[in-house]
Amino acid sequence: MWLYRLLLLALTPLILVKVRRFRKSYPAYRAREAFGFWRPVKADIWIHCSSVGEVLAVRPLVAQWVEKYPERPILITTMTPTGAEQVEKTFPFAVHRYLPMDWRCAVKRALKQIECDRLLIVETELWPNLLLQAKQKGLRINIVNARLSERSFKQYQRFSRLSKRLMALPNSFLAHAQADAERFSALGANNVLVTGSIKFDLSVPDSVAEQNWHRQMSSSFVWTAGSTHNGEDEPLLKAHQALVEKYPDALLILVPRHPERFQSVYQLACEYFDKVALRSQLEPQCWAGLNVVIGDSMGELMHYYQAADLAFVGGSLVKRGGHNPIEPALLARATLVGPFTFNFADITEQLIKQHGAIRCQNADQLQEVVISLAGKHSQCHRLGQAALRFAQQNQGAVTRVLSEIDFR
Repeated sequence: MWLYRLLLLALTPLILVKVRRFRKSYPAYRAREAFGFWRPVKADIWIHCSSVGEVLAVRPLVAQWVEKYPERPILITTMTPTGAEQVEKTFPFAVHRYLPMDWRCAVKRALKQIECDRLLIVETELWPNLLLQAKQKGLRINIVNARLSERSFKQYQRFSRLSKRLMALPNSFLAHAQADAERFSALGANNVLVTGSIKFDLSVPDSVAEQNWHRQMSSSFVWTAGSTHNGEDEPLLKAHQALVEKYPDALLILVPRHPERFQSVYQLACEYFDKVALRSQLEPQCWAGLNVVIGDSMGELMHYYQAADLAFVGGSLVKRGGHNPIEPALLARATLVGPFTFNFADITEQLIKQHGAIRCQNADQLQEVVISLAGKHSQCHRLGQAALRFAQQNQGAVTRVLSEIDFR
């Protein structure tokens, strides 16, 4: 642990800068909690979600928990203010705290204020000091939807002594795929089980069906590029330029992954097109005639995908490893991914094999496929239906997760 503590000490200035930026950008951000100054909280279960994506992913699990135990209080922690906002919006009945930065003193200070005996960590937020002190306090720790890419696995292997100690702390790892389970076991994790991805158990929110943005679209073809990262927006805009030459009223909904990029991506889009709007400034029924809409809102990704005929899942044209393709699949949307999908390798490969998605090896191929599918609505429909069948066939992970956790 000494090596980790040295690294954490070296990173402290950057962490403090991040906390300061959060305070400046989000007036409601409770910075004291990031240093462990929590108000006392009593909960029957503590669920940690790093940010917005994990909060949305855990919806079906929380729904089943509340259905079974409606009177038992829930604590949800996040690292980011956007995650906190999503908790307030999605789970108004839950108590929220910001997870303390992983300094020993901050974690210890926070844990003194909590009365709870179960900690569920969504995906792979493995903070050494948090795990060690939570274990010492007697909490039962389960890693839910646990995933570990090959690249991350190799990084953990470089520090095998620390990794072995770290992986031994949780009571169980409930992995979303066999490959992930094997990697966790190889690193020394105990009680590793394959339960599947709880993200398959997401239900499409009623608001998505009721508002039905797709019905409000008047363009001949709409495609959504969701959760994009730096380096992807420009090739996507170039692909849309080529598409508009053939289908002048085609619309691209471009949704950056991180809020701090909303404005810069909007300005970039304005360099390519004259008719660009921000979602925050214009309702979907007013998008007719636009070339590009920038999705500058949080928690509406399902709406953006539902509005489209075709979805591109971001983070896959650059080496970020891609994001989860389950949301467009649940909406029966034909899906495209780039060459880099190692974060969700198993799910993505299965979806492609089931003919619910197409992999594009580079930006040029992406452009060709988008233009081709724009003129083949029946093929888009077939791809979307195959994606939906794949998603439905893999549901049930939440029930398996809950059955593995001791709620007595």
